[in-house]
Amino acid sequence: MPTIRFLTPADYADMCAIIDKHSSGPGAWCNDKAAPAAQNFRQLAKDHVDLCFGEAMSNFWGYFDDAGKLVAWTLFIRWQDSDNITIRLLIEHPDANLPRADGAVWSDAAVDLVNWGIGYFWTEGVSFFWSRIYAGREANHVSDQPNCMLGQYQKAAVLAVGKGALPPPEYRRVSWSPVDYDTTICKFTDPLPLAQYLEDQNAQTGNAQ
Repeated sequence: MPTIRFLTPADYADMCAIIDKHSSGPGAWCNDKAAPAAQNFRQLAKDHVDLCFGEAMSNFWGYFDDAGKLVAWTLFIRWQDSDNITIRLLIEHPDANLPRADGAVWSDAAVDLVNWGIGYFWTEGVSFFWSRIYAGREANHVSDQPNCMLGQYQKAAVLAVGKGALPPPEYRRVSWSPVDYDTTICKFTDPLPLAQYLEDQNAQTGNAQ
């Protein structure tokens, strides 16, 4: 049966094999098959993954199909507090024929993977998720897909980052490098944080104290 688990450097080759199936940032991270190829995308993406494996704040998860093959992976990055997490990367194998909802850009596997990560951090009390979204491709972001838990969060566009511009220091946990496209840093706020949920549930059962 399909499996989701933490990825380690031992999975790096399989992760890179999926990167090799794409030719640009929008093609990989937006799952936009019509995006034009970008020079050096594959090597830069692999170097980025290698760099993040060396960072203690990085959390990679992978989705493995029935045959045990890695078909999608994602990267969540912790901030230096307990309230904020960045959904940094999401990518899927374009030739894996993964099921998806009607009209969905991302497969059910990719959405399940992101939902699993959101649920994992929600149980730690994380209230805010962040992402850098390509301008003009907002509908390609996983938050806009059917059944994605981010659709239940309150989305706010926080900062527009122009093509080639470096995000300011206070947003380096969202993204720390320039990209060759206009982007927007977005914040997703949990309408019912864990602490409030537990308080509400305890109040109903009389176990609030």
